[in-house]
Amino acid sequence: MIEYAILFYYKGKKLKYLHIIPNEKFTTPCIEFINKNFTDEEHLFLVIDGVSTKKIVLKKYQNIRHIVSLYKVQNRYLGWIFSIVSLCFLFPILFYYSIKSKKIYFHGLFDKRYILFLCIFTFFLKKSYWLVWGGDLYCYRKRKNKFFNKIYYKIETFVKGNFRGYLTLTKGDYVLAKKWFLAKGESYVTPMYPNSLYKDLKLDNFFSNKDELYIQIGNSGDPENNHYDILNKLSKFKDDRIKIYCILSYGGSEVYKRDLIKYGNEIFKEKFIPILNFMKLDEYMKFISNIDIAIFAHKRQQGVGNISSFLSMEKTVYLREDVTTYEDFINLGIKIKSFEKINELEKLEIFNKEVLRENKKIMKREFSEERLKEQWQETFEA
Repeated sequence: MIEYAILFYYKGKKLKYLHIIPNEKFTTPCIEFINKNFTDEEHLFLVIDGVSTKKIVLKKYQNIRHIVSLYKVQNRYLGWIFSIVSLCFLFPILFYYSIKSKKIYFHGLFDKRYILFLCIFTFFLKKSYWLVWGGDLYCYRKRKNKFFNKIYYKIETFVKGNFRGYLTLTKGDYVLAKKWFLAKGESYVTPMYPNSLYKDLKLDNFFSNKDELYIQIGNSGDPENNHYDILNKLSKFKDDRIKIYCILSYGGSEVYKRDLIKYGNEIFKEKFIPILNFMKLDEYMKFISNIDIAIFAHKRQQGVGNISSFLSMEKTVYLREDVTTYEDFINLGIKIKSFEKINELEKLEIFNKEVLRENKKIMKREFSEERLKEQWQETFEA
């Protein structure tokens, strides 16, 4: 009971901006960026659920309140029960800090409890901003035609359509928010987090005596990476001097990853290398600095932080032409290879140094820390 009461205690007298965010790999960097560039007393971060802090460390700062609810359990029906019970615990906290705040930022809108909260207390929508992560937008495509689902979808459409502002990684995502959820608020196109920024890194070679083409496919074990599509397209190059690295250290089920590894090994033998251990950021940057080609086959905006890192390091990136990310990079003048056209190639292509350097130059200009600071400032002052 004492610990619960502490959640309502906040020293900062100048609280203006409430951030509601799950614990993910970019949560701590986001908090550090805000605290570094703005007055930390004006910001409070309610870090609710997400990945266990045993897997992803959440650094401790005075303007963080970490909340682990009873929302995540294995049994579906128990999950619903615990989720409903957790409302009695969670809603008072959300209400208390929402009332005290000038603006509210929902970092990702996957949790149905937030949708319900904003449906009940609709007046908070007038000062709320939705930071669109991707899956919380593209979930529209997975809607099911069932009675109870339809009731929830009406509530979801109302809530997601009535935010004061929308922060998206691409212009196309806001267009989709208008189409699917009838979004009416202001649009802010921004990298959102430091992980999507230009990275000026000078790294030593991680691999020695490299005489092969190193390819990374996807950025996680999530099936939405469409690993099988990529492997099938690359199968025609299985006899070339290549190595295929597949990041499976997080996301996706163990069964999916096991079957994928078996499939990759059947086609490419020892040339297929799954990465199963989670790397720290500096280790991962060192790793990808030696990749030649990065291939992403997501059917929606996803993995922008990874894509930005590859472009910053002068790497050739392949994307699907039908995702909003592809269109936005092309509009910035950045050269991207088409995933769909791999079938037409006799050998995998990489851009020449001149093109890659120009890509890096654009990344440095458009995805700088100073630019991100200006974009956040714009939403705070709007």
